[in-house]
Amino acid sequence: MIIAAGNEWFPAEPAGPFIRLNYSGANPGAFPEGARIIGQALERTRG
Repeated sequence: MIIAAGNEWFPAEPAGPFIRLNYSGANPGAFPEGARIIGQALERTRG
């Protein structure tokens, strides 16, 4: 998984509070677990 600042992906647009989340791999069956982990991390940042 890679998290990058969104402004790098939209150079012609105004900057904003965006991120781009990319994920790929040889085991698509693991994607649901990855999504669960991301969800937990987001919940922790909300407080």
